Amino acid sequence: MIRSALLALDNSPSSRTALEMAIAFCQRYAAQNEGRTDAIHLSGVAVVDIPGIKAPTSVPIGAGAYKKHRDDTLIKEAEERAEQILKDFEDRCSSEGIPFTAIRSEGLPYEQIESQALSHDVVLIGRDTNFHYETSEDVGATVRKLLIDNARPVIVYPEQMPDNHRVVIAYDGSNPAAHALQMWTLLEIRGPQTEVHVVSISGEEEKAQTRLAQADKFLQFHGLSAQLHYVPKTGRVVDLLAEKVKELSPRMVVLGAYGRGGFKETLFGSSTNQMLETAGCPLFLYK
Repeated sequence: MIRSALLALDNSPSSRTALEMAIAFCQRYAAQNEGRTDAIHLSGVAVVDIPGIKAPTSVPIGAGAYKKHRDDTLIKEAEERAEQILKDFEDRCSSEGIPFTAIRSEGLPYEQIESQALSHDVVLIGRDTNFHYETSEDVGATVRKLLIDNARPVIVYPEQMPDNHRVVIAYDGSNPAAHALQMWTLLEIRGPQTEVHVVSISGEEEKAQTRLAQADKFLQFHGLSAQLHYVPKTGRVVDLLAEKVKELSPRMVVLGAYGRGGFKETLFGSSTNQMLETAGCPLFLYK
């Protein structure tokens, strides 16, 4: 069960969705614990990306003073926006009676989040979070780096949430997939109406069915039933998984951040962006 969550805060629509979902599951945890609002602690972190702002750029000879003035102006604006975002976060948590900590941090965003994550159970972040306090149509660089190197599970939120209770668990029998399945189950990031679907993609049906049976047995030990889906490997795994996710249209997809063979390609390079951009729902990622 989650006792603490770290929420990355910026102005992006997906970050605002992450905040709404964080508030919702904090309220759900309180309800599951006889209304105790201290059942879970929510920390919000806003990072001022000073290294990013001050990064060297090509400027004409003699324009160094202009760049310094520009950098100072951008840093001041970022600090002011971060303070406002944290104040809004504080006001929202206070109004909902949720225990919280507002964290203002400076440095490389993914490094700051990784450091703060070590004292929390899970990281919540919007898909397009970039800490430049402006919206973006691309997957944030901070998100991509967190998926590669982070000690805690990460939930990546899209701009809009699907209106259903289905969860798809991508399972290929690898250690990362097993870790993701176990962590999602133990953290209880679900409601009483959650409908679980386990998907295994393989060129060998017998192996896939064995993996599905393993995942199903694990879930049964935790009082969960699941619908099992074998998908023949007739192309790139990431494409087949994306198709199945689109078909099931879940509220969340659970993935191992690294896998052998099959799902390994899911979270590398352009494939990472493909899953994040095509899933249309939060991704729960752990390695």
